[in-house]
Amino acid sequence: MSDENPVTPNELRNGLRRSLKTTLADLDSDAFQDSLEQGTEADRAAAAITRGEVYRTWRRLNNLELDLIRCQLLALETELLRATQELAGSRAKLDKVAGYLETVNSFLALVKRILPPG
Repeated sequence: MSDENPVTPNELRNGLRRSLKTTLADLDSDAFQDSLEQGTEADRAAAAITRGEVYRTWRRLNNLELDLIRCQLLALETELLRATQELAGSRAKLDKVAGYLETVNSFLALVKRILPPG
């Protein structure tokens, strides 16, 4: 764990779960959906795929026992905290579809590194 901002694996996992749940709400929000209507069919397809990935990752994280991912959470703590902060910061830019989806997908890629294959 980092000395600057020590958190327990349980706190870190719960924070990731909250971030994923908030991201689902953002992707379903009127503001984001309005932005999508202004975008291309490719934007809408990318948003649908990303939303599905966020939901599946959130479900997997909810269903896993903490012991299964404890070591990965500790090893990636600094990266996970940074990515969570970046995701929270990007929420202010929901109308920038491509940039928001890029941030969400970067966050997802990092969270998936702690999940067991499958």
